[in-house]
Amino acid sequence: MIKKILTDKELFWTFVYQLITLVGGLLLIKILATTLSTETYGYYTLIMSISALVIMLPFSALMQGVSRYISIYKKKEKYNNFFIVVIILNFFIISLYIIFAIIFKNIYELSDTWNDIYYMVVLFSISEIFKVLFRTINNTNRERKNLSLSISLEFSLKIGLLFLVYFYTQISIKYILLILVLSNILSVWVMISKYRNLFTIKYLSLKQFKVYTLRIWVFATPLIVWAIFGWLRDMSNRWYLDYFLDKEQVALFAMISSIAMVAPTALSGLIGGFIIPILYQKDNSDKSYVGKFLLKTMPLVLFVFLLSFMVTYIFKNEIILIIADEKYLELSWMLPWMFLTFCIYTLSMMATYEIFAHKQTKKLIWSSIIPGIISIVCGYFFIKFFGVEGALYNYIITYLSYALLTFYIVIKYTKSNKLKRLLLDN
Repeated sequence: MIKKILTDKELFWTFVYQLITLVGGLLLIKILATTLSTETYGYYTLIMSISALVIMLPFSALMQGVSRYISIYKKKEKYNNFFIVVIILNFFIISLYIIFAIIFKNIYELSDTWNDIYYMVVLFSISEIFKVLFRTINNTNRERKNLSLSISLEFSLKIGLLFLVYFYTQISIKYILLILVLSNILSVWVMISKYRNLFTIKYLSLKQFKVYTLRIWVFATPLIVWAIFGWLRDMSNRWYLDYFLDKEQVALFAMISSIAMVAPTALSGLIGGFIIPILYQKDNSDKSYVGKFLLKTMPLVLFVFLLSFMVTYIFKNEIILIIADEKYLELSWMLPWMFLTFCIYTLSMMATYEIFAHKQTKKLIWSSIIPGIISIVCGYFFIKFFGVEGALYNYIITYLSYALLTFYIVIKYTKSNKLKRLLLDN
């Protein structure tokens, strides 16, 4: 495996990119966990959830459409115009968000803390949108080296400035947001340097703009619905804990869930980041390629996850001390169960590669809607009556319900595809 990574340049740079993301993310968690109070970290996690909501609606869904169509329009030699349409579409939606943010600020009364950081949260969210946009484009174009450079500079600036601020003054939420924005700008600048020659609209017709936009939206619309309920599944626990308890409990729960996500996200990121653009290209000529890949890959990933769960169960306290801080040991007992749950969820997400490749995302709507509803309903009662333990119950129920529903849909879709191919062959 190591020899394969070293000899295959694309795989090597994908590995470097994922390694930097993993190490940089862990260092960031460690710095914030040790330097911030639990209350301040609670504010930080709520801000991340706000940013996640903005990116989900609708940008992350649109990026899935962009990712799917890039290889198609490259093959048709229409990539330049498609690229411009994507940029214009994102600028237009961001403009609407800015207008909404200004109106919201003027009609809704916020607490002093939120009022003080409001526009920094808006700026941070916008910088995240552009980072996700160009990261998607570069990854789909298999610009692995450029991605590695951008992510390494981003984390170097982020961690370096955080240390600098920590040594000379007290770290506040406003300083953290400013540092994150500057780091995102640097990352985007590095990624955008690959596409300077594509920023032209002299060959773009209105008809082309409408066609490209419509195709992206048709692909992404089910994912936008998915995103709404996905956010409720992922983030509602934090806001219920804030409502019924306090920022400290938000911080404790969010930290444990973040640690639980590290290993599954890193592994799926390495596999998905490298293979998804290749799978999409292969699918254009062989509709059974993705399914065959999943049959070979998923059992191995399951074995790795189960082995990792055993390690996490035994060394849960040590893992928290290494990644975070002793003040988060209070909820260490939750870590292995959140880890196992998220591993199963991650495996179900990987199982959807074929559905994405075949542009059948609408089939996944119900598996996203139902867990979101479960989370928002059950979370209210669980957290109201059981506190932070209720948040764990809600976490397990919602993520497992998503996984089970998704596996059911994937299995049903795979069987249907096999039957269709058999009928066509005969």
